[in-house]
Amino acid sequence: MSEIWHMDNFDLYSILCPSKIKDYFKTNGLSFKKGDVIYFPEDDEQKIYLVSKGKVKLCNYNQDGEEVVKLILSKGEIFGEKTLLGQAKREEYAIAEGDVTYLCLLSIDKMRNLMRDNEQFGLFIYKLIGLRVKKIERRLEILVCKDAEERLLEFIKDLFDDNFNENETIKHPYSQNDIAKLIGTSRETVSKQMSKYKKQGWIDYTRTSITLKNKKALISAMD
Repeated sequence: MSEIWHMDNFDLYSILCPSKIKDYFKTNGLSFKKGDVIYFPEDDEQKIYLVSKGKVKLCNYNQDGEEVVKLILSKGEIFGEKTLLGQAKREEYAIAEGDVTYLCLLSIDKMRNLMRDNEQFGLFIYKLIGLRVKKIERRLEILVCKDAEERLLEFIKDLFDDNFNENETIKHPYSQNDIAKLIGTSRETVSKQMSKYKKQGWIDYTRTSITLKNKKALISAMD
């Protein structure tokens, strides 16, 4: 599943939100404060968004009114992309998660023109959509079937490609609060478990990276 984060052929930020073009953001951008809703379920606005600054969470609410976070996106990531597949209505809430969040807008027609003019870019976008759908489906399944510790272990494992060795380090944009929202638990639980894994010599981590030091032990804990 982590294959989606390692497709380095294209820099979406430079393509879709070109900062070198004078006044691009003034005519193609929006700004939001933390907690602002970018769009609601059933909205039919046909736009694709790219995060220029801050974070955006995609979420729904269950019958008990509890928030279920699907994804948390940071700079350079797109959302609302299912409109390219003919989806007429939004399926989730998109909410600004950073203190200040800037988004670049792209019309469906413009995106389709870019994809038509560059076949590799088009394949990249469709692959990204497919892998993201699978990632969300798997995350929701894990939320239902596993307890909090198992969900955290699964989250860590999903950050790494199967080909990485035990000393590989991966960069990530997630705070402990972000991780807690994604796996449906508290920040305190995430902090406690991450500290435990570090003491056990399974991982090392900072605010922006995780190093997997004992992959075998981590996977064994998931069995």
